[in-house]
Amino acid sequence: MSHQSLTHNSASCLEYAHAKINLGLKVLSPRQDGFHDLLSIFQAVSLHDTIAVTLAADISLTCSDASLPMAADNLAWRAAELYRRETSTCGCHIELTKVIPAGAGLGGGSADAAAVLRALDRLAQNPLGLPRLAELGAEIGSDVPFAVHGGTMLVEGRGERLTPQAWTTAPDWWYLLVCPSAPVATDWAYRQLRGTRETQGLSDPSAYATLISSARGGYLDAGKLWSVLENDFQPLVEETTPIVARASQLLADTAPLAQSMSGSGSTVYGIYDDRTAALRAKTILREAQYPVFVCTPVGPSSVVPGLASGDPGWRDVKGV
Repeated sequence: MSHQSLTHNSASCLEYAHAKINLGLKVLSPRQDGFHDLLSIFQAVSLHDTIAVTLAADISLTCSDASLPMAADNLAWRAAELYRRETSTCGCHIELTKVIPAGAGLGGGSADAAAVLRALDRLAQNPLGLPRLAELGAEIGSDVPFAVHGGTMLVEGRGERLTPQAWTTAPDWWYLLVCPSAPVATDWAYRQLRGTRETQGLSDPSAYATLISSARGGYLDAGKLWSVLENDFQPLVEETTPIVARASQLLADTAPLAQSMSGSGSTVYGIYDDRTAALRAKTILREAQYPVFVCTPVGPSSVVPGLASGDPGWRDVKGV
């Protein structure tokens, strides 16, 4: 355990907690720890919560969404506790402004936890650095290591094995996120998928898994990826949650480059190479009473003091 003090000449800072989408998701064999190995491409997007962290004697939290827990059940609070335990430093007050829908497969809680870790490290006299923050984040949840880093990553194992990806063409895309008002509990989705496989067996090897295996070299071809996107949870969620199936059909009618579901749902998304087309699709889905966000990819996180998360070379705007 390291021992350090936090700086007091800059006792507060802001961090963006970016949502993620899964550009495909394969659920592989069960692990001895009760989880499953995964194969997925995670992409950070510009839809984000905002975290303000102020140093304090104890840990406290306020949130714009009163339905969320305000104590140790909140992942942001747990991140602050973990950082204090690791560094033997003081607490903090966390002010969390929520935008990312809960239970939507967008990793909002994990992103909040990662943002708290980054914020505290920005305030630290002796920062731990992103690799150590990611290790700590794995103690909180499977998606937190990615959320610490952001950008585009091949994610394997339980979520702790990360390989940064570079696109072979500029990531000049628009994502339309459609978030049905039907949250899906991740543990429920895994139980249902496990039960289905016990009766029907594992799915055959897929074109997606074959393509993603080549991404271990660190490069992604978008055109090839869009043609093989799949999410093992999507058939299950669409069968049990008709509002998600309807959203998928409406998305298909807007002719995106590709579409899929994020995480275990319920968010489905379309990918467009034209902002006008994405905004047109947004209007169609909004008229059907779906909450929607148009956003763009964002680059890797930074803990350099004075910089907000996100590579300034990438577009980094709120969902519009």
